[in-house]
Amino acid sequence: MWRDEGEVVRVLAPSEQRFVRHGTYTGRSVRVEGELDIDALRTAFLSLQRAYPVLTCRIGEDADGIGYLLRPGAATVGAWVREDAIDQVRLPVQAVDPGVQLAYLDVVAGASATRVTLFAHHSVADAGHCVELVARLWSFYTDRITPEQVVPQDLPKPLEEYAADRGITGSAVSGLEDVTRPLPPEARVVPADPAIPAPPALAQPRRTVLDSAATARIVELGHRPGLTVNGLVSAALLRAYVAETTTAATASVGCLYPVDLRARFDPPVARAAGTNMAGLASFAAEVDLGADISVLAHQISSRLHHDLSEGIVQQSVLHFPDFYGPTRIHSLAGHVAVTNTGRVPDFRTPPGLALADYEIVYLSAHPRPSTGASAAVTFLVYTFQDRLTIGVLGGGAAAERLPEAVRRELAGLYAESV
Repeated sequence: MWRDEGEVVRVLAPSEQRFVRHGTYTGRSVRVEGELDIDALRTAFLSLQRAYPVLTCRIGEDADGIGYLLRPGAATVGAWVREDAIDQVRLPVQAVDPGVQLAYLDVVAGASATRVTLFAHHSVADAGHCVELVARLWSFYTDRITPEQVVPQDLPKPLEEYAADRGITGSAVSGLEDVTRPLPPEARVVPADPAIPAPPALAQPRRTVLDSAATARIVELGHRPGLTVNGLVSAALLRAYVAETTTAATASVGCLYPVDLRARFDPPVARAAGTNMAGLASFAAEVDLGADISVLAHQISSRLHHDLSEGIVQQSVLHFPDFYGPTRIHSLAGHVAVTNTGRVPDFRTPPGLALADYEIVYLSAHPRPSTGASAAVTFLVYTFQDRLTIGVLGGGAAAERLPEAVRRELAGLYAESV
């Protein structure tokens, strides 16, 4: 908690507030093969911090738990470098603290490769923003850019501000009705913080990674009339979830998924100019494991197209206070979340250096009892180097089985498209 009001930049918007309570950082981790110049990478991160001043800003909370964006503190933390195993992403050995700064670079040098992970606080950087930061980091490294050579960017703005600028107003329909449940008054109370703070926690999704040939076949099938790749993959994920969580041949499933609105605004919003630029869309269906998957895929695509064309997704953010935080009156608990961040660009690297893997993780700097939606499972969808990847977070008793179920459903897709 801060004491000087002069440190405050602004109060965080509802789209940003929901990541304050747990101190949620979203991480992008790459395995680097080849000779990495650690000093040059340190300099590249310092250049990144100067280019995007929000990374050295801080977050403070008031007595009511409301988060505020604060100006940078006295000291800036540079890249952390250590030697260790790089087989998987691990918690940094030093504390990731939103009260100090909002992005950290963790570098782990292994025997034959290096793991480099950029952690950015989710209140100020969503998936699109993070990809831009990672791309710029490696461009700075490749071009040997120093902090003195970069021009600081303006601080990013929240989705609510862009919506207001474009005349978007809230309607009676949130777009989330298909996954909304009543929240009893007694459940609306903000739970007290634990007497002993919980330690930081890292969530690393279990992954299913297809090869480039299988990925290309699924993309081909997704481009057939009436279908989209997103609808097709989402249908496969819902089928995998039903197959592993029920013994019935059909089941009702509610799905919630973010939609990046940057390119859907006029004029479009640059990746790093917005914090969390995703509206939310929902979909409920009877998932029939015996039916043709294209029927479900078409239903998903049609619903999303309708909700976007009607402006429902664009104004969904204006309803967030009803679902997250101390003013919530609805619950989204139990939904299946699908986050499709699309194709990861090819990052620039110098000759002799290659990025062989790309992984999404989440770090909670200070976990606390939640005041928001709890997904039954979260599927993360992205394509890196022409290989479709599905990450699985949660899933309860089915958590360990879901990646293989996902692989089976996707195998059925690319076999069909041959």
